[in-house]
Amino acid sequence: MKKSLLETNPYLKNPEQRKRLLRRSLVSSFAVEGIYLQEETGGAVKEDAPVFTVRTRSTSAR
Repeated sequence: MKKSLLETNPYLKNPEQRKRLLRRSLVSSFAVEGIYLQEETGGAVKEDAPVFTVRTRSTSAR
């Protein structure tokens, strides 16, 4: 059986680093989709239930 990504990826072996990197990835993915966390600090997803907002693009008046 193959080893899991958690077992082979050196960035994921350290639990603290894994948690930090996962949060950064989530925030980045959310931003790409236009979803932003309210009152986010330090680029990390909050532990308790975060409040999400969706920003819509403004349309031009042309």
